[in-house]
Amino acid sequence: MVPGPVESLLRSACYVATLSAPLAMIRCQSPTKEVMVVPDDQGPNMEMRAFIAVVLSLGVMVGYQYLFAPEPLQPRSGEVTEAEFPEPLNLPEIEVPEAVLGDEETKETTNINSPAIVAGDRAMQVTLETERYRMVLDNRGGLITSVELIGFDADFGGRPLELVVNEPGLAAPTGFLALTTPESPDAASAPNQALYRMTIDGFEPSSLVRAEKPVTVRWQWVDPNGWSVDKQLTVNPGGHLSDLTITVESPTDTPMFVMLGPGLEMQADNGRTGIYLMSGAVLFDGTDIEHLTDADLDDLEAPDVRLMNLAWGGIQSPYFAALFVPEAPVSVYVASIPAPETIVNQAATEEALEEQGAPGTRAMFGVELQNGKPISTPLYIGPKDYSLLIAEGHGLERAVDYGVFRILARPVAVTLEKLYEFTGNYGLAIILATFGVRLIFFPLSQTSMKSMRKMQQLQPQMNAIRAKFKGVKDSQKRQEMNVQVMQLYKDNGVSPLGGCLPMLLQMPVLFGFYAAISVSIISRNAPFMLWIQDLSLKDPYYVLPLSMGAAMYGQQRMSPGTGDPMQQRIFRLMPIMFTFFFLTFPSGLVIYWLVNTVLGIAQQAYVNHQLGAADAIIKKGPRGKQKKHPKGGGGKRKTRGKR
Repeated sequence: MVPGPVESLLRSACYVATLSAPLAMIRCQSPTKEVMVVPDDQGPNMEMRAFIAVVLSLGVMVGYQYLFAPEPLQPRSGEVTEAEFPEPLNLPEIEVPEAVLGDEETKETTNINSPAIVAGDRAMQVTLETERYRMVLDNRGGLITSVELIGFDADFGGRPLELVVNEPGLAAPTGFLALTTPESPDAASAPNQALYRMTIDGFEPSSLVRAEKPVTVRWQWVDPNGWSVDKQLTVNPGGHLSDLTITVESPTDTPMFVMLGPGLEMQADNGRTGIYLMSGAVLFDGTDIEHLTDADLDDLEAPDVRLMNLAWGGIQSPYFAALFVPEAPVSVYVASIPAPETIVNQAATEEALEEQGAPGTRAMFGVELQNGKPISTPLYIGPKDYSLLIAEGHGLERAVDYGVFRILARPVAVTLEKLYEFTGNYGLAIILATFGVRLIFFPLSQTSMKSMRKMQQLQPQMNAIRAKFKGVKDSQKRQEMNVQVMQLYKDNGVSPLGGCLPMLLQMPVLFGFYAAISVSIISRNAPFMLWIQDLSLKDPYYVLPLSMGAAMYGQQRMSPGTGDPMQQRIFRLMPIMFTFFFLTFPSGLVIYWLVNTVLGIAQQAYVNHQLGAADAIIKKGPRGKQKKHPKGGGGKRKTRGKR
């Protein structure tokens, strides 16, 4: 049995078919029963249902992936076992600075069983620069306090894109790799505020380190109260995936988590339609992906702690992500904290808050540490670029989540990337891709337009059949009318579905473009020309959607009419309806549909010219002369009689 929503979509497709073949008897097979669209004297009601079906179909393109989102991932009680962690590392002996131990007299009186104190002697920040990013490493708390991606700019102000949210007043440590506990975050305040001894490849670093080969950053801190923290991050200069190994010993048995967050990306992607679902936390178990949006996290009364088979998980914004990749059964921690009051108070409205690039919720994600046991996990910090993610492995490419349109959107995105290599402009790439789509559908569209013209020529005969059975309520008589209609189509070589089939087949392509342009990072900050400087944003002046609506109206004026006043009114409303929907769509998608419509106008003009020439030939005689009717109305020929 096919689920209800899918069956409804199939039914809607059947009704949409009646827009181009309103006088046909169309049989559409649904998963449960046969749906028959029968032309009758109730035409206005049927056409109104068809009009509503088109509106719902456009709504499905935007809302299906939201209304029927997958259920949240549940812990697999039958599969999860106790996590196995690698054996403890054989760490080299730590040389304790004399400044910490004091003089010889202090050494002699120190308890031999007390741990050696390890800490930094001063605050230190180091900028580690690779081919992909600039990362600021801080020895206070042993944190990553800044990640600027090279080649990406912020949406506003022309500043470099900063992934680490750094806002005064946040109720959590600012930076990645902080520690926390679900019961009492203050329990981890000591290691989050301490000065660590920080080294790079075993040496105290300078303020700027340019990594041309893999380097290992190490933070170490031991205090006399039972705390011991060792964080090691091996950075790959040619990619975005690093290797993290962390060992924590705490004076209590309170579960401890290493965190990503709070929040990701200082500025929100303001004005992008339909992709705010991709901001917040994300979890992937190797099969299913779960998104916990900022709104979902804001509704949590307590942190969400669960044991699950986690392939990867972390925090994300529409186009970027920071992810742990433990690939093992592990307890995860998902929570959020509110934005600082100073930022919230500056925004009088939610729209103003978005313009500042500071949503009201900061997502946090962590994986649990075992007391005294090292845990190793790759760490990804970077763009949600499909090609980069698939090269990194671990199934990270699923972070680019096209939803239900994935099978359609990915080929579209690949095509646009290839065309961009040739044109250097994603707007031109979209136009060339539209030409390609139109070329593929050209033969089918040509047949469809000719079929619609033939149906227009059959309109008088159709009206005669309908008039003959007008007012007849007997089902058998009406079935006889349907038989006559279908026989008329058959005798004249007309397919009742011929007019709408090209449109129905192109709708999946439209869905694919919608998902590819909305979700793929290829369109972010991608300029076209003039005022269109970001194809992932709506047209700020609405020139493109209004032009698209005008083009659709012109195309309808050129298409063969149906002769039905109700249908004509409905068709006149369709450009208005499409324009309304496309006002907030990404400008890249509007370019696709605008160019597609203009090419449709050109093809319709070509078909009209062909058929007009054919009609002119039919009206003329076999030698190209206009046929003349004999004078006198064709009466009997008079003959001269005999005298």
